[in-house]
Amino acid sequence: MLEAKSLDLFYGASHCLRGVSLQARPGEIVAVLGRNGVGKSSLLRAIMGLERIRAGAIVWEGADISALAPSERARRGIGYVPQGREIFPFLTVQENLETALAAAPRGSKVDAELFDLFPILRQFLRRRGGDLSGGQQQQLAIARALTTRPRLLILDEPTEGIQPNVIKDIGQVIRLLAKERNMAVILVEQYFEFAQALADRLAIMVRGEVALAGRPDELDEAAVRKLLTV
Repeated sequence: MLEAKSLDLFYGASHCLRGVSLQARPGEIVAVLGRNGVGKSSLLRAIMGLERIRAGAIVWEGADISALAPSERARRGIGYVPQGREIFPFLTVQENLETALAAAPRGSKVDAELFDLFPILRQFLRRRGGDLSGGQQQQLAIARALTTRPRLLILDEPTEGIQPNVIKDIGQVIRLLAKERNMAVILVEQYFEFAQALADRLAIMVRGEVALAGRPDELDEAAVRKLLTV
């Protein structure tokens, strides 16, 4: 289980996260929502170790990993898909996937099961990442994060700029990973309906804090939408 406990994060004098706590259990999907600039991506980056917290603790599978480098967190079973995907445009699909093996045990290879999750990638193995569509690049970014067989998958806006049919496919993959492979999943999402249908729990952030949290059927939808409206 992942436990983020009372996290404080600063960018210079700007207090970005204010006592944020979040949990993600195996087999559970947690969606973090909120307006732009409320700290959603910063929370994910803090969990992954890309931003250093000022206070609080990040506990993964019973161990405090707050001081560990991102590479060590990856080796401990945490996969991360950043906003904007950040694939390597001049590397092929195969080469992009192989870059993730640096965090895997020596001798590891790209798992053929990834192509069952994302069949289009098998077809485009020799195509450069930059030549893929936005939806295909997102599938590649998720597959790359799964190459190390993580037990926690963190996704930052996986549906951003993607056509509806691919959004549906990505949602099905996320649900399969959680429910059939017992993976913990945390995602930042911009579409309330997508998160409401997919997630086991929602966390709504406002000005660096979690203002509402709970199961989708427990939360007042009108209150949630009000917090998300610009």
